[in-house]
Order: sequence, then C-alpha cells, then structure tokens
Amino acid sequence: MTTPDELSRRSHDLETYLPANSDIPSISPDYSRIQTPLMWGGIWQAPGLDLKLRSFATISAQCVNGWDFGLQHQIRVGLDMGMSPQQIKGIFIQLLFYVGIPATVHGLLQAQRVINERDDWRAADVPTEADWLETLEAKLERGSEIRRKHWGDQANQEVEQSLAQRLVPEASDIVDGYNYGEVWARDDLNPRERMVCVLAALMARGHWKQLRRHIGYALNMGFDQREICEVFAQGGWYRGWPYVEDALEQAQQVFAEVGD
Repeated sequence: MTTPDELSRRSHDLETYLPANSDIPSISPDYSRIQTPLMWGGIWQAPGLDLKLRSFATISAQCVNGWDFGLQHQIRVGLDMGMSPQQIKGIFIQLLFYVGIPATVHGLLQAQRVINERDDWRAADVPTEADWLETLEAKLERGSEIRRKHWGDQANQEVEQSLAQRLVPEASDIVDGYNYGEVWARDDLNPRERMVCVLAALMARGHWKQLRRHIGYALNMGFDQREICEVFAQGGWYRGWPYVEDALEQAQQVFAEVGD
C-alpha cells in the first residue's frame, strides 16, 4: 500500500510540472496537502499509461472544463514534457467534432498564449503540413479507409447506418468527411494519442453511448483494458470522480461483451 510519505516523495519527483506562483497553499494549506501528493505523486504516476498520454488525457478534459488557468497550466506541462506546439494545437483540432467549436477555439487561444511565453516554444511553433483533399467524396473515401484500418469494417457499418446518416445525411457526410478523412489523417498526433483525447473528452462530456463505441474502437486499435481505464482515471481527476465511475461502468460492459 502506498503511504502518504511515498505520495509526497513521488510528487517531488514531478515538481517541475507544479504550477508556478500558485496561491492555493497560502489560501488553503490543507487543500494543497491533499491535491499535490495525490495528483502528482499518485494519479500521474499510476501504472498503465505513460506520462505523455496522461498529459493528452488531461488537456482534453481541461478543454471540456473550459477554465483558463487549468488549461494553460496543463498546456505548459505538456510542452515541458516534450510535446511540440503543433501537437498541443493538434489536440484541439482533434476534439473539434467531439466537444464543439467554442471549447476548441478557447483551447487554441489558451495554447497560443502559453506558447508565446517562451522563445523556444515560439520558435518551434511551425505549422504542420497537411495533405488536404479537394472534394468531400475524397475525404469520405479516405475516412472510410482510416476507420477500416484502425477499427475494422464494423466501424464503417456503424457510421453508414447511423441515425445522423439517415436523418441529416448532408451534415453527417461533412462531419464524417472532415473528421475521419482530414483530422484523423493528420501527422501532428498519432492514432493512439488521438484516441486518448477522444476517450477523455467523451468521458468528460458524459456521452456514454459514444464512449462505449470508442472503447470498442480503442480495443481494436490495441489498447489494453488497463490503459483505457487509466485514461478515465486521469481525466476524471480534473473533471470529477463521478465521471470516472460512470466511464468505468461503460468500459466494464464493453469488456464483458468482447470477452477479454
């Protein structure tokens, strides 16, 4: 069993990522005594998911939260861990179709403010060259290929037979074409990083039906059960633990269905 002293020692190991000039210890020492060791010494160092993927999950959850101070701090953490500015921005591009325009525009604005704080971050802020396709039909075709590659033919059937495709087919084609055919094809994030962002965001939004579907997709991509559950535990520390409990319930049902 991990002792409080061990949690404190672990938190010191990650003290580089603690917020600079935080007022919380002076406002409430007891709050800080709980938050710091449990977050940096506990949640962030649990087995099952590496630090960088934890950062992707955290930034995604903070994007849903929409609070400037939390989002800016976690963007700094990501950059300090070695993420490039374009990877940070890629998180918000990835989440565009999952959490919406206002939240992701807000995230991009906070990201740029943080990147502008340091010369080395600004120097590395070079736009990613994307292979944009000219027609929606081409985007839809590439999106279908990407879904089949990562998630299997069933994923394509689910998209083609979706309620959106039946009731608002034009809008559905635009979303599917740009999401899967353009965003998922970008090189700024790899497929595992993208899936971590999506899982964390769907959990933070409470979109349980979509979350169940993407838990299945994550398993098809090679995620193991512990990795998926750790994404929820990591993001839920920032969104609220009840979200984690609900997400884990969805995950357990999917795990039972697939028989793993």
